[in-house]
Amino acid sequence: MKRFAVCLLCFLTFNACAADLNLLTDNHPPLHYQQGGELVGFGVDVVQALAQRTGDRIHLQQLPFLRALHIAASEPDTAVFTVLRTAERDDLYQWVGPLLDIETALYSADSSRQPVRSLLEAGTHGAIAVPRKWLAYNYLQKQGLDNLYGVETPEQMMRLARLGRADYVVADTLSVATLAREEGLPPGQLHYQIPLMQQGSYIAFSRQTDAREVARWQLALDQMRQDGSLERLKQRWLSTNIPR
Repeated sequence: MKRFAVCLLCFLTFNACAADLNLLTDNHPPLHYQQGGELVGFGVDVVQALAQRTGDRIHLQQLPFLRALHIAASEPDTAVFTVLRTAERDDLYQWVGPLLDIETALYSADSSRQPVRSLLEAGTHGAIAVPRKWLAYNYLQKQGLDNLYGVETPEQMMRLARLGRADYVVADTLSVATLAREEGLPPGQLHYQIPLMQQGSYIAFSRQTDAREVARWQLALDQMRQDGSLERLKQRWLSTNIPR
């Protein structure tokens, strides 16, 4: 009876403050992408589950990532998911998470190449294709690599690898197989080399959103983590990737 009362209190507290929220995201399978005219993926399931727990009404919209970040930095009741939390972004948003940890790694597109053991070696072993808008591109630039092949999109990166015009690609371990497959590159042709970055992935709310609302979402996420529902979503969407 006591447990029921606590649950009922949480339910009433959540729904008494129900809000209309705009949730923005980009195309990044298997986290969030279009399938049959509908947004699906791990991140989509997470925000829908959180909204159900808080009683909030959410409006999903897919936009280019940088545009979504810009909107979520300035408009109330707006958030973008999933976002890597960095020192540069930290003060621009209110954060809910982490939803999961994401590892970005270097992959070779040619099995005959000698394994790369360090960034120093990677800088002398051929062209590394990576989208310019990704954090990994800036990270590799700061490491002094002068063999970066900056491209506009991850699709272009995988296309270059398939055509033999890029020796290495950079991608997170969750989406690399899907990105390769969508461009006709067999995922088994990519070979994990070295890790580059590991960061938490979050929901980033605008600073103009009520902080109490953000706290309710964090509480709901903590409950999902405790009751195992977050882990079940990970198993559903993220269990297939390229082995190291």
